[in-house]
Amino acid sequence: MNNRIKQIADYLSIGIGGRVGVYYQDNKKKRNGSLNVNNINCHKIIFKSLLLFIIAGMMFVYNTEIANADSSTKANAKKRIAIRKITKEAKLKKKVPLKATYTENIISAKTVRNASPMQNAQTILASKPSIDAFSTGPNGMNSNITFRAFQGDQFSETFDGIPMNNPFTGYTTNGGDMYNSIPFTLNDISNINIYNGINNPSVNSYNSLGGTINFQPRQPSKHFNASAGIGYGSFDTINWNALINTGSVNGFRSLFAVNRQTSGGWEQNVNDQNTNFYYAGILPYNSDLSRISVYLIVNQNAGYQSYGVPLPLLNEKGYDYYFPLNDYYQYPQDTRLNAIIGDKSYISRYMTMSAKAYFTNDNFRDRTFYNPNLTKYQADLFGIPNYAVGDPFNTYDIYGQITSTFGFTPEVHLFLPNNTLVAGGNVQYSLGHSSSFQSASYSVPEISSGQGQNDIWDEHYNQIMSNVYVQDNVSLFGGHLHITPGLKYLYQYNSSNDASTVNYSGYPNAPAASISNSGTFLSPTIGINYLPVKHISFYAAWGRNIKFANIGAYYGSLGKYYYNNGQKTFVNAPLVLKPEYVNDYEIGTRYKRDGFYGMLDFYRENFTNTFITVMVPGAPSPYITETINGGNSQYEGMEISLSQHLGHLLLGHWTIYGNYSYNQAVFTSTFNSSYAGKITAGESLGNIPKNMANIGLEWGYKYIHQHIKAHLSSKFVGSYFINESQTGLSSGLAVPPYFIMNLGVSDYIPVKASGLKGIKVALYVDNIFNREYYPQAYAISSNSVYPGGALSVLPGMPRFVFASATLKF
Repeated sequence: MNNRIKQIADYLSIGIGGRVGVYYQDNKKKRNGSLNVNNINCHKIIFKSLLLFIIAGMMFVYNTEIANADSSTKANAKKRIAIRKITKEAKLKKKVPLKATYTENIISAKTVRNASPMQNAQTILASKPSIDAFSTGPNGMNSNITFRAFQGDQFSETFDGIPMNNPFTGYTTNGGDMYNSIPFTLNDISNINIYNGINNPSVNSYNSLGGTINFQPRQPSKHFNASAGIGYGSFDTINWNALINTGSVNGFRSLFAVNRQTSGGWEQNVNDQNTNFYYAGILPYNSDLSRISVYLIVNQNAGYQSYGVPLPLLNEKGYDYYFPLNDYYQYPQDTRLNAIIGDKSYISRYMTMSAKAYFTNDNFRDRTFYNPNLTKYQADLFGIPNYAVGDPFNTYDIYGQITSTFGFTPEVHLFLPNNTLVAGGNVQYSLGHSSSFQSASYSVPEISSGQGQNDIWDEHYNQIMSNVYVQDNVSLFGGHLHITPGLKYLYQYNSSNDASTVNYSGYPNAPAASISNSGTFLSPTIGINYLPVKHISFYAAWGRNIKFANIGAYYGSLGKYYYNNGQKTFVNAPLVLKPEYVNDYEIGTRYKRDGFYGMLDFYRENFTNTFITVMVPGAPSPYITETINGGNSQYEGMEISLSQHLGHLLLGHWTIYGNYSYNQAVFTSTFNSSYAGKITAGESLGNIPKNMANIGLEWGYKYIHQHIKAHLSSKFVGSYFINESQTGLSSGLAVPPYFIMNLGVSDYIPVKASGLKGIKVALYVDNIFNREYYPQAYAISSNSVYPGGALSVLPGMPRFVFASATLKF
């Protein structure tokens, strides 16, 4: 058996190789660096050891359960009946149930499987209310998302309930200039649960101010099947994929899937490649009443990142223009690993217990080239930083982030006559390392001390996050009234250690320093749902949740300096922070009847203890600043969703759906910030589309043994003001509104020959009308080329046509 385990581990590790790690950066303060991680074989050994541990653990439990199998058929049958009742609510849902006490949305597994190859795990979310999600490069490069006007580090994303947000930046992807840090793809997931606002403590996570998005793992099937597909489309995009479901082998089921996509991108000199490997294993035991699950994801991405082009320059050169590679480029590479092993045990008809252990690792490395022969005028024309003009030391920059997280999540469910009680918690420990090295040569040496030292910063982070919670779901008056009170206690400890560094011109800068802080918070929630009649319900909810400070607030307090008699004197600013938190108030209603489903809700989230940067009182220099709790703000809006299953109409079956959301955010207090100056109550926060809408049509037709499907979807995003890059406040410059429409058509053709079951052919046309639009932009400050400032934009994807064929076995 030991040889068999090793063979399986060798098979799983084929082609993955590379480095395994993560890198960090704060979103507002660019940290360009790297870590010297060159021992690839070491990481292969670690990775293989992890696989051996997982597989051996599964086989051990499998054999143990076989040896201790219950021989009583009657008892097992009774248990099966009980567990079916208990787990009925846990099955994948296509619609949010009427009795839900909070605002929720669902993206079905069918929608995920039929998505365009240019969609990813972030952009697919944009089909739901209050979510603006887009990628300004292929394969998920530079993905951005806002949820109820909250930025990416102010809401949570989880996979199988496990936190995916980077523990130091707060972002799931694209945080701290880690443009292509991609934790998973559509290849890895089934359906998606979207919990708007605070929601209950058993689903929300550490940064759940705007909400929580939980991606359900793709599951192995009970029967053997396999597939292999290939496709080609616009921008020289090539995709190939393969999948094997082993089926049930003595109860043990496995799914292996690989997906690789390369694309030239829609801008000049911007291309990307992404490779994704996914494994899922399910081992039932205790007569199928309990199970062990294993999920493993390895995602690798590499490509050129678009920095943004000033709109006047883009209008002159053309929509696909980007800077020549011999003038400026950024080439980020990222490898991200997620491993989860869990157990869900049936104890009795009144109790189930579960536990999950997980490990996440992200290795990010970005090479930036800056032509030292560029003039200041050329740098200003491109809208790129001009600090490197004429300075060979800044020609090449290697910025790196490595982050690793180990965590454990237990949970217990108690099924009582009129209520279901849930208690659980989480603890995770994270390590991070960020560094930046600069050189005049392509082969940038990485020297952290002594002669030739060239690190711009060298920071090490540590973090402990933990929580415990209890939640009840009380059913009264024959199920007409549901009440879900909950309480969660959260704790965080952060530390940042910054080694001695040099400045951007190669001269000694800051000495070594360290800082740490901890915080706690008590988060109560309650939701009430009332069903006066069968088809309609009304609900109201209130909750409070928090966001602890990102690591940028810590390293931003280190290395402050002032001049004393001409000598530079370094000091560390104090750090005394309370968590940011929101009070969320929601009311809503749902209606479901005869194929119609409608939902309407209103929300208000009062944001308190907002982190701001101010001058330290009494400090000898205005450059000695600290991060403190300062201003308050208010987020509010309305969301409506409608869908109607029309049934058979003329030819085939039809479904129409649509949604609209309005979101706004304003400051509700007046305060002063060192970066932004005076902020007055009533000012709007930027980068927030107030008006968004989706409308779509789905069609299906079965002819003999063929099954033809088509879907037409469209998205409208209203105009919004963007933030000025330095102050973080609205710049007065606005992104124009845009409307795009997408089409997808597929046909499954049965074929019975040599094990082949059928062929699925598909055609996708994204942005049918070839609209030119700018989903992301930022303001350039006044310079020699743009004296009044300018809008620097990242163009959205023009028309994309893609055809594919998949063989089903």
